Amino acid sequence: MGSIKKSKLLISILLLLTSGGVFANDGVALLKVDHGARSAGMGSTQFSQNRDPNAVVHNPALGVGFEKFSASFGHTEFWENIRLESGYFSADLNSRWSIHGGIRYATVNDLEARTSPTTTPTLFDAHDISFKGGAAFRLSPKIDVGFAAGWIIEKIGGYRGSAFNFDLGSVFHLNPHADISAAATNLGSSFRLEQTGIPGSDDISLPTTYRFGGAYKYQRYLGAAELVYLDNEAHVHLGAEAKMNEIFSLRSGYMVNYSTKNFTAGASFSHRNITVDYAFVPFSQNLGTSHLFNLTFSL
Repeated sequence: MGSIKKSKLLISILLLLTSGGVFANDGVALLKVDHGARSAGMGSTQFSQNRDPNAVVHNPALGVGFEKFSASFGHTEFWENIRLESGYFSADLNSRWSIHGGIRYATVNDLEARTSPTTTPTLFDAHDISFKGGAAFRLSPKIDVGFAAGWIIEKIGGYRGSAFNFDLGSVFHLNPHADISAAATNLGSSFRLEQTGIPGSDDISLPTTYRFGGAYKYQRYLGAAELVYLDNEAHVHLGAEAKMNEIFSLRSGYMVNYSTKNFTAGASFSHRNITVDYAFVPFSQNLGTSHLFNLTFSL
């Protein structure tokens, strides 16, 4: 298991640097990376008043109020061999109940493994995948609550592990312009990476995340702020959005207490029932820049 531990450490260093974290014996590290271009452009602030199917990943209570079936498909690339794909939907069943669900898939290709000195390493891939579905309920005109449950799978080379997990969230509408939200995501037991006939890994914890924050909308402008607790560290996320006209919006954000990222920017283009979101997220320490895209539509 020595080589797989080294490989897992390499993946965690590479990918958790993109999320500003530190390797802490936790799993599905790839799924910590932002997949929603709209939130990423606003400093990874996930709680806002503008409806986005991707928001249910971070707070299942945000699935209420879509009126029409809405779906969003996302694509993100880091460097040349790290890729993230996602697809999420939300749909109101009636004025109080809604359902939502989706999938996130992340992969790293052509990682090198060596068990002894050699010029020709063995190549392997790493894959993280999350399936999740849930519902949201409007308790009153002021309060929305939601839950989601699903399965997380991690595969590194020939090793594989999986775990059940669930999310809880709430939104309190102070007034038509201001919301306060709280959520806990990826709650569940630890798991192990195992391969038939070979000793498995130590226990691996899920990337449990706690969020508390709010958003305020004034005419064409939106501001959001969140406190995020992840990997035993607290982070502050700040974001803003300006709707320039009916089809074009600009976004910007800033994240505090990360080692490799802070400033973000983004934009969106909307026409009828289709929206294209883009986010630009630069990293320090020569880690380059990531570009996130989402295509969202309503029926």
